[in-house]
Amino acid sequence: MKRFLLFAALLAWSGLASAVVYKWLDGQGKLQYGDRPPDGVHAEIVELLGTHAASTRTAPSAPAAPTPVQAAYKGAGLKAANGEAEEKKAVEQDVAQTRDKQCTEAQDRYKKLIEGRRLYKPGPNGERQFMTSEEIDTERLNAKRDIDTICNSTT
Repeated sequence: MKRFLLFAALLAWSGLASAVVYKWLDGQGKLQYGDRPPDGVHAEIVELLGTHAASTRTAPSAPAAPTPVQAAYKGAGLKAANGEAEEKKAVEQDVAQTRDKQCTEAQDRYKKLIEGRRLYKPGPNGERQFMTSEEIDTERLNAKRDIDTICNSTT
């Protein structure tokens, strides 16, 4: 009887200490579970004890619109002059550095939302307003989408 009560208590406690778990179908059609779904698959958050309703996440399917700099360099097959090529390379390096910085910031934000225990946002008078579980879940999904769009973009 004691073992049963201990088992029940541990089972209830483990539900409270659960993390975000995703499920998705892999290339062979097998159901997979994990804390980070691969890019480009339809992943669903698994509803565990003490969590909220399941929601879905899909990687962005439409390619992002080209930036004005990229559109300017996509000519009709004309070769750029030596100075323009160097300028283009410098612009691409700046864009890559900016994207890396944004990616790192998005990953740090997501990590804080996953690992944080009592998360808050500043209120109108500067006081802390602790977020509800629903607000935290929404922020986590938004942060994951930001990582997907910023870090995994090929443009």
